[in-house]
Amino acid sequence: MPTSLSFEAAWRDLNRRSTILWLLLFGCFPGVFLLLYLLNELLLQDAPILGIALAWMAAIAWAGIRMASFTCPSCRRLFFENWYFFKPLRRSCAYCGLQR
Repeated sequence: MPTSLSFEAAWRDLNRRSTILWLLLFGCFPGVFLLLYLLNELLLQDAPILGIALAWMAAIAWAGIRMASFTCPSCRRLFFENWYFFKPLRRSCAYCGLQR
């Protein structure tokens, strides 16, 4: 029984990591322009678009690294990544084949 609970916790963690990554990716353009609008119009500050875009890209990189570092609950190796490639849409472990 404890094994199934740890698997459920691992899958919840993976879903949370995946959701954060995809929200940051798909919200890139609306998010950057919303932040620009808020900073420039409402707070009356002159915000550079390059700074906001770089901060957003850093957030995407952070979320991607977190998702890439997810370990398989079965074999304890990297779930999405083998020695040469990272596949974030992978449905099974790169090493043991455990289904997501």
